[in-house]
Amino acid sequence: MKTQTKQKSRFRGFYTALFLSLLMIGAACVFAYRQTSQTLEQNLNSLNEQMELTEAESETEPYEAPVVGMQTDVAKPAETTAPPAATTAPATETTATAAETVPETAPPKETPVHQLTPPLADFAILNPFSDGELIKSETTGTWQTHNGVDLSCAAGADVFAIDTGTVSKVCSDALWGYTVTIDHDNGVTSRYCGLDGSLEVREGDTVQTGQKIGVTGASPDLESALEPHLHLEVQKSGVYVDPTAYFG
Repeated sequence: MKTQTKQKSRFRGFYTALFLSLLMIGAACVFAYRQTSQTLEQNLNSLNEQMELTEAESETEPYEAPVVGMQTDVAKPAETTAPPAATTAPATETTATAAETVPETAPPKETPVHQLTPPLADFAILNPFSDGELIKSETTGTWQTHNGVDLSCAAGADVFAIDTGTVSKVCSDALWGYTVTIDHDNGVTSRYCGLDGSLEVREGDTVQTGQKIGVTGASPDLESALEPHLHLEVQKSGVYVDPTAYFG
């Protein structure tokens, strides 16, 4: 009898626990359903609000079709950047005309004509060119080379350029008096010593063959023992040569 009572109690406890479990599961399902329903309802309300806003914007802001036209306008300038073919032809003709007017080569520089002439109208040779040999100076009494030629003449005689050239130097030398140096543009230079101070050329002047450059003065101090004369020196490529070879 006791055993049956215990079994009944066990069955009652089991069913009670089962019932409570089912009750709790049902409550949980009801709670989950309510939460899911509220979430779905909120999502649907939010979606409806967004759709209403979108419809309102589409009604207040109409679609602007010119956007497509704007893209087309941007592409058009690329087609008009190249100049028309008709305008290129005159430019070519102008260029060709300009090219025809410009000479292909510069005209050749005129070569100076070298026509030698004596530096004095009337003269005699006092002391010749020593060509590197030592001779005794009548003024200093020393043995030295005579790098030019001494041409006797009256004081105040006209002195002429022996060749065409450019006056490269004019100075008053302590030993040679007033001197004029001419560059003849062919590696040859001539120097005229013992001139009077009334010179007729300046540095940079271009002179022609036989052009007067001044007059003779007193004999230069280095050759003061000699009678009035012109001391003439000629260099070729920096080497002293006999001046008489250039004017006979």
